[in-house]
Amino acid sequence: KIDHEIIEWIGKKPKANIQNTAREARYELINQWCCKKEIQHLFAAHHKDDQAETFLIRLFRGSGVDGLTAMKPISLLPISSNQNSEVKIFRPLLAIGKERLLITLEEFRQNWISDPSNENENFTRIKVRKLLKNSEIDGLDRDKLAATAEKMSRVKSLLDELTDQAESEYVQFNPLGYAELSQSFYKNLHEEISLRLLSRLLKKISGGKHPTRYQKLLSLYESMKKTDFAGQTLAGVIIFKTAAGQITFVREAASIKDNKVITDEKQIMWDNRFSISTELHTGTLMPFSEDLILVLKRESPTIKDEIFQNFKSHILRDKVLPSLPVILTNDHKVILPKLLCSDKNNNSGRAFSASFQL
Repeated sequence: KIDHEIIEWIGKKPKANIQNTAREARYELINQWCCKKEIQHLFAAHHKDDQAETFLIRLFRGSGVDGLTAMKPISLLPISSNQNSEVKIFRPLLAIGKERLLITLEEFRQNWISDPSNENENFTRIKVRKLLKNSEIDGLDRDKLAATAEKMSRVKSLLDELTDQAESEYVQFNPLGYAELSQSFYKNLHEEISLRLLSRLLKKISGGKHPTRYQKLLSLYESMKKTDFAGQTLAGVIIFKTAAGQITFVREAASIKDNKVITDEKQIMWDNRFSISTELHTGTLMPFSEDLILVLKRESPTIKDEIFQNFKSHILRDKVLPSLPVILTNDHKVILPKLLCSDKNNNSGRAFSASFQL
């Protein structure tokens, strides 16, 4: 007998995109349960048929190399909330077909539960499953599709490595959460690597969970190649050219929706970009708005000038500052992150730690 626990999904249920929404909710609930139980490793029964079905579904949707890669035997639990999971998901059955698993269960006289939605042809996955099962087209079978997905994984690995090299050569990240890209990147890099580099920058600077859609990314790339590129906002990131010709990527403050109430000392992720150690402070962790800058200036008239010294220009300052975290205490005092403070102010014990996560 294997102990089990049923986790109930409480809340409004979707009427469209049901399977994807249910999948995201399932992983969110599992992640919460694992964290509560201090479980770091989760085993899933994904098998070769799942691998082939996923490949074909993404192919029909026009996915590129990344979307056509195989599921990994080990990865982080995929959750959609504004927080990274620390739970690893293990898939030891990816090389095994569904029919073999069913035979094994029958041999051990082990019953199983069949999900009735697996017969509902309103869902794309079920249509694909029946297509693979009944297809007489040579090559349209589980084993060949799963093998192709594995090949796509190797191609992705190479492209990721080339993008790593490009990032190292053409990008400078600043601890204040922004990045500068050399304007010459598109002249020296293959277009595919340029697009991947832009996608990676947008994701890192925005703290987003998903890459920017290809057509929007391509449009940005074409705009950036023009000498009169005036800047753009995309995927929660402000992109603009500096006087020195660098292209700067800054988190769009208006897109930050992550105020967090702090009641005790803890380590938390803010805006999926900064790892925060709240120290002994209590209050609300929030963006450094213009109103809070005025509050801070009233408390300490010299602090504003000191903060502004962190920036090379007032344009950069005015875009970056509102994207940074501060703590507004319950008695309406503004606590700064140490990365904005001098050593003198750090020694005051008021500042908190904030580390930009790459």
